[in-house]
Amino acid sequence: MKGPWIWIGASALVVLLAVSLGFVLMAAGRSEPLQTMQIDDLPVLGRADAAHEIVLVTDYGCPACKRFHAEMLPRLMARFVDGGQAKIRVLAFPIREGSTELAHAVTCLQERPGVDTKALYDRVYGQDLVGLAAPELARRLIPDATPADGFGAAQLSACMQRPDIAQRVERQRYRAIVHGISSVPTVVVDRVLMPEPWTFGCYEAALNAPKTEAR
Repeated sequence: MKGPWIWIGASALVVLLAVSLGFVLMAAGRSEPLQTMQIDDLPVLGRADAAHEIVLVTDYGCPACKRFHAEMLPRLMARFVDGGQAKIRVLAFPIREGSTELAHAVTCLQERPGVDTKALYDRVYGQDLVGLAAPELARRLIPDATPADGFGAAQLSACMQRPDIAQRVERQRYRAIVHGISSVPTVVVDRVLMPEPWTFGCYEAALNAPKTEAR
């Protein structure tokens, strides 16, 4: 019985050291350029062949991220994503206390075949889920007793404990840190950091789109 737990503990230690190294590099002003950020493995909203790429760095338990999801994301979707001009990739960066488990749950749910990623984010941001234990968090995210695909709350709770899920979340966290990202929500458009992510006109300028509204 000791074998799996030793492996899990060792994996967690490696992840912790990697994240700590990322903070050291960032503090030393040695962040990696955004042009080298790996993003192809991140969940995507929109068409995979869209010409432009928006990376949203978010914490699923962050109040400002919830506000961004409610106020800015629908405008970005309607203006750039639904028409195929851009796609949005989402990088999980759980920095608020208690939000790491939530990132594990979202990562598990994104594995489900045919998952509606936008609907999943609506469900996550529409509730106060930070700090809940895995069983209760799973029940909140999968309220149906017998989902059609058989992946219920018990399966989600078990998935959240998998070492590979923890590693995937920590790799995303480390990825944000080594590229100099320290807050959420942060937005990167075509590998360029958006200085004013709450100003819609900045997206139009970055994507060479004509303004459609008075600001």
